[in-house]
Amino acid sequence: MLVGKVKIILPAYPVPSFWPALTAVMAAIIVPGTLLLLPGTLEHKSHLLLHGLCAQRPSHSFLLGGQMLPFDARMTGIYGGFSVAALYLLARGRFRALATPPAGVVLLLGMFVGLLVVDGFNSLLLDLRLWHPYVPRNDFRLVTGLLTGVALAGVVAYLVSITLWQTGRGTLAAVRDAREVGLLAALQAPFVLAVLVGPGWLYPIVTLALVASALLVCVLLALVIVVLIRRQDGILTTWQDATGSISLALLLAVCSVGGLAAGRFWLEHLSGTAQML
Repeated sequence: MLVGKVKIILPAYPVPSFWPALTAVMAAIIVPGTLLLLPGTLEHKSHLLLHGLCAQRPSHSFLLGGQMLPFDARMTGIYGGFSVAALYLLARGRFRALATPPAGVVLLLGMFVGLLVVDGFNSLLLDLRLWHPYVPRNDFRLVTGLLTGVALAGVVAYLVSITLWQTGRGTLAAVRDAREVGLLAALQAPFVLAVLVGPGWLYPIVTLALVASALLVCVLLALVIVVLIRRQDGILTTWQDATGSISLALLLAVCSVGGLAAGRFWLEHLSGTAQML
């Protein structure tokens, strides 16, 4: 621009290559760290934060070390399964995989979601005091949730890939074949054991992992929306190019999670159905 007759050139500062990774690490530290530093127990604070995403019914939830996890069994499975599968796919570069998954993979992942629908409908029949095929159990809810989390991770990886990137791994799908679907399911075993029979000292680890997983899902979905709104879809080549959109998506995700929790508490207060947490 011109000031009098003096031309001032503002230097351009390129985005460092490590910035997107640093942003993610900072978010992973700051959000759980803030949760730990706020007054109150971790159980109480995590329930408050995630209340907008889950009904948190005690009868449908697992205890770890005598403390209730912030999600019920089914949602614990969905978010836990998503995190495990998403970390694997991210490590294998599948968030840049542009090929459409094979029909067999789509069918298997669809069956995973179908199992959750069947189990959920069975629970609904019980709640309505109607005939139901089997007695609902929290371990069934957990396992069907985990399988749905695997499917969600595959869908989100594919959605992010085809929305963001101009170039990527065009011949590779987010989930390659049925064997990899089986691997993603098998990788859930440590999480299942931690929830079902884990010692009490695992409670803060599992709880913070579930909080981080919920935020990760929201950030990735928000990232797709932000990129589309900013008309950056299909033109990005590196994660550095997406830095601005990632920052906006992170802000949108945090506000959404907090807003949903506040909204649910408000509605429960108005209807007189608020739970004591």
